[in-house]
Amino acid sequence: MIEPATVADADRFAADAPWARADEWRPAGSSLVAKIKGEPAGIVVSATNRVHPTRDPAFVFVAEPFRRRGIGSALVKSIQTRRSMPLSVKAHPGTLTHEFYKSLGAVRYQVCPPERIDTSSVEVRRWALENRREDIRSGDRLSLEQLTEAWTELYEIVHAPWSPTGTRSGLLAEFGPMIQTELDPSRSVFVVRNDRVAAACFVFGTDGDPDVEAICESLDPANRLARADVAACMAEVLVNAGGTPVLFDGHITDPQFFPTLQRIPGVTGKELELLEIPAPGPPVREQ
Repeated sequence: MIEPATVADADRFAADAPWARADEWRPAGSSLVAKIKGEPAGIVVSATNRVHPTRDPAFVFVAEPFRRRGIGSALVKSIQTRRSMPLSVKAHPGTLTHEFYKSLGAVRYQVCPPERIDTSSVEVRRWALENRREDIRSGDRLSLEQLTEAWTELYEIVHAPWSPTGTRSGLLAEFGPMIQTELDPSRSVFVVRNDRVAAACFVFGTDGDPDVEAICESLDPANRLARADVAACMAEVLVNAGGTPVLFDGHITDPQFFPTLQRIPGVTGKELELLEIPAPGPPVREQ
């Protein structure tokens, strides 16, 4: 039986699926649970994406004793009846999760490459010192408004070609609280040219985290200095990490970040694919 998830259902799966929510936990939010003889066996959650309105993100979990019984497929098909957009999911190639999504007709629309860098490596430190520059400015020298504007512009540049974003005003409203609460301005670095942010490396989290999470790109990607600017920002973050691994978050289509990442020695990690499960088409009439 598949039915709307309750708070108790979501709590039941919280340890394995921290994203689990009760149905309609927010406007346009859907959550369904599968039960076998009254026992919760799996859960699926989806909601309207306020940042990327052309796809709805989805998350699926089936408890170990109930796998390989078609429950995951049934959950996805059921949630699709409540969504009007294709579903967006993520998986590492070669995994059962990836195989499962592909069986539902999922197609790849983006790739996140391996992006973890060991900053204790001699080769990495040498690369960083060679690309470091004195004109880098830390984020605590910028206002919250400047940081939010720069992040929003970077986000649009990176995503617009393959995952259209919402309106600028909507993005600013969505990103403002995130920048205020999750960004570490003191570890984020920028190239500012002619009073405008030309390149940025945003660092999120705290200095107590096991990895430094960073997102970098040029805000003027066609400029002849764009790649050098991005390299300088990335180099500054790598040096400042002081031996803590840096985990960048980018895509193979990022115009300046990805080519720069490929020049850094010893990058490790797993490739991650962003997949789209197409929305079901209208039923075909028999002739």
